[in-house]
Amino acid sequence: MTARIRPATPADGAFILALAGRFSDFELPAWRRQDEIDRKNRDLLQEALDHPGADTGFFVAEAEGGAPAGFTHLHLETDFLTGDSNGYVAELAVDPAFEGQGFARLLLECAEAWARTRGCRLLTLYVYAGNRRARRVYEKFGFAPEVVRYVKVVQGP
Repeated sequence: MTARIRPATPADGAFILALAGRFSDFELPAWRRQDEIDRKNRDLLQEALDHPGADTGFFVAEAEGGAPAGFTHLHLETDFLTGDSNGYVAELAVDPAFEGQGFARLLLECAEAWARTRGCRLLTLYVYAGNRRARRVYEKFGFAPEVVRYVKVVQGP
């Protein structure tokens, strides 16, 4: 595979926003709605694209020939227990046409390098329990669960 990772540019906005649906493309918990997740993710991505922070990074994976294949959005967060800075993978998505070709791994390698250059000891992310595809990728790359969030519906919508 001939691929490269590069910083995202404003011209990548439409591609990045088009992948927002990847964050709900699996079996969701009964109390979550796909349209709400997609809308919120598009809004967060648009805000991040419009107002990039000093401690953030947006990167695009390109396939051979320059076609965008995926992206990741990174930022620093403070570790609750230690107060240290952690790298945080806010979003990572690969276009379905390029899935299974190593682009997620390349984006995770980019995220790890980005965090390392900022002195981070940990690289963190969140993933829905039902997103088995993403969990397999993350675990293969060396991520391990740390905290499991439990939810109980106490009132209807």
